[in-house]
Amino acid sequence: MALLADLGEIFRSRELAWMLGMREVRVRYKHTLLGLGWAVAQPLCLMLVFTLVFTRVARLDTAPVPYPVFVYIGLVPWQFHAAVLTGAARSLSDNRNLVTKVYFRREVLPLSVVLSALVDFAVAGVLVAGLMAWFGVKPGAGLLLVPVVIGVQLVLACGVALWVSAANLLYRDVQFILQLVVLVWMFASSVIWPIPRQGSLALLAWLNPMTPILDAYRGLIVGGQFTLAPEFGASAAISALVLVSGWLWFRRAEPRFGELA
Repeated sequence: MALLADLGEIFRSRELAWMLGMREVRVRYKHTLLGLGWAVAQPLCLMLVFTLVFTRVARLDTAPVPYPVFVYIGLVPWQFHAAVLTGAARSLSDNRNLVTKVYFRREVLPLSVVLSALVDFAVAGVLVAGLMAWFGVKPGAGLLLVPVVIGVQLVLACGVALWVSAANLLYRDVQFILQLVVLVWMFASSVIWPIPRQGSLALLAWLNPMTPILDAYRGLIVGGQFTLAPEFGASAAISALVLVSGWLWFRRAEPRFGELA
């Protein structure tokens, strides 16, 4: 019941969360030539690099889906996840004046980072249609289930944001550790290569919530998949657990925010 009450109060603060999220977007692209175009340029450049390495050098085969389409569909949600990890870690410490002087639901700060990252996600996602048209890849009916996948990723993102924001305020090492975590986590997920469903690496498909999420995006958009795999159900359960545990951890640490901010 406490969680529902908190959710209601946070929902009533949605305008503040939106305002802070849009402020984050404006600050991020202020005085840049491309502006929001950087949301597309970053995954596009990485796609070109990975395509060169894994199709010309390593000869990675993702048929029948062209590798550029395969990797870009993985990079866009991954960049959203990585932006939440790194941005939410600083959300409380960078807004210490608000934390110490103004009353509002402190969860709004890390959740505003999720909103700002979601803007980049939406902008970068537009190019997926262009790549599919360029390579002659047709979407299937499974595309209708993509909002479900986005919803699960948002649940995971909110939970992760609550965890790392409070943790970094208590232990400032967290923001530096996360730089390594993001790199390792990317290679442990199916961002740039498919994770095998057999053998020892198959366990990653169940324990790492990002792998089923990325596979679901690809399967529904370009893989001819019409249903969600069992692994995705495990990912949804883990994401819900991360959100609830993140909320509990945030509430437990919140009384110390004023003295630590």
